[in-house]
Amino acid sequence: MNKIVLSVLIFLFSMNGFAQDGVKFMEGSFQEALSVAKQQKKMVFVDVCTSWCGPCRWMSEEVLQTPEAAKYFDKYFVCFKIDAEKGEGVAFAKKYDVHAYPTFLMILPDGTLRHKIVGADTLHIFIPRVERGLKEKTSWGHFMKKYSDRTLQKKEIPMAVGVFREAGMKKEVKSLTDSLFGLLSPKEKLASRYWVVYEELKYSDLFAPRFKFFVENRGEIAGKKYEEASFRIIRTMLSDHLINNTTGRITSKENPWNCGEANEIPYMRSLIKESDLPDKEFFLVWCDLAEACYFGQADQVKEYIRKITACPEAIEYGRSLAWTFKHYFPEDEDAYVELRSLWKLKK
Repeated sequence: MNKIVLSVLIFLFSMNGFAQDGVKFMEGSFQEALSVAKQQKKMVFVDVCTSWCGPCRWMSEEVLQTPEAAKYFDKYFVCFKIDAEKGEGVAFAKKYDVHAYPTFLMILPDGTLRHKIVGADTLHIFIPRVERGLKEKTSWGHFMKKYSDRTLQKKEIPMAVGVFREAGMKKEVKSLTDSLFGLLSPKEKLASRYWVVYEELKYSDLFAPRFKFFVENRGEIAGKKYEEASFRIIRTMLSDHLINNTTGRITSKENPWNCGEANEIPYMRSLIKESDLPDKEFFLVWCDLAEACYFGQADQVKEYIRKITACPEAIEYGRSLAWTFKHYFPEDEDAYVELRSLWKLKK
């Protein structure tokens, strides 16, 4: 009797995808999908979505609705879609710890989570991420167990970081990259095979030893291969902090900054001076502007904004800089309009 039921399910599954170019998603319950996967000796590929999620619709209606996607996913998986906010999807999302959408899960027939991917992307990027879950030793489940057991080896951490990043695990990625940096010898810290240590630098890493080391040794670490990316990492770190200080988004209560040696602006200024950034003069002027903004020195704010207009790099950050001027000098509309025109800002 069970074989008959499974045969019917498989037939319905096939009919559901008939005349479709894209991936065939099975109708029915998740338990039924697991049963079909067990009989076909496949995993269940689960698209966890919500009705309001735009990237979910793009993945479902565009990325996965191509013959290429159908050929790949139908070969390796029983595919199943579930709304995390409706019916059994609510308990499902809780069980598999799903908090962001879309999330894609690869689940063994016994219900064990093998692999996890968070977020939408084009098919040629998405498939390699899925392929990591096909092999047990490159899967999320494998690295998660070793991470939990504290048995990850140094050489495994770069791959684990990539898998955790694709699973949206920001906290674990930071923990691993901090740990890895501490395990590396001085020579290894300069090696491109450990580029992930620097690639994963985020806003909260401004005072991290690995950021300072990266700034001081950028050229040797990055080489030609990562030159553009390395400058982008440093500029992003500096500009994000400078924007927050310049626009007042970080208040003195939230960021008790007294311009002492160990605080943001003096520290950033020292890093910039040590760096080989080709636009370091622009960032140094921006530090001066941020300092004047912090202390409410309006005359100095106007002077440093005047200086920063001479820097061609300012156009990239023009919106925040113009907002700062408007905040301090709301009555000076003519100068504000000139700044917006200079930095080609739309209304």
